[in-house]
Amino acid sequence: MSFIAMSAFVSCDRVVSPDKLPAQAKQFITAHFNGVDVLSVRKDGFQYDAVLFDGTELEFSHGGQWIKVDCGLNPLPDGILPANTAKYLAAKFPMNFATHVKYEHKRYEVELNNDLDLVFDKNGNFMGADN
Repeated sequence: MSFIAMSAFVSCDRVVSPDKLPAQAKQFITAHFNGVDVLSVRKDGFQYDAVLFDGTELEFSHGGQWIKVDCGLNPLPDGILPANTAKYLAAKFPMNFATHVKYEHKRYEVELNNDLDLVFDKNGNFMGADN
């Protein structure tokens, strides 16, 4: 019975104040989206989902580490992608830019503005295209 109660609590999705974001998440937003206010924050179990006024969607772990950055049709701000990844994209896709990145399972999944999905290892080295 306690497992069911705990599962219900963990899956509870609730709106929280942007002030409730972990310090590391607040620092990330300030560093990469300075001047863009937070529109809403939802706490979903052990992660936070934030939406900025420019439409950017962010996901953070319970400790504030970013998990996902989705800028819609806009380019990701400089400094989010590992240097190796940014260098690779500039060399191989000079006419395109990254709009979305997700970090999971020790790899980065990057989507370009041409809808191409690329995968990079935890150090930012190219691994291949994601089908």
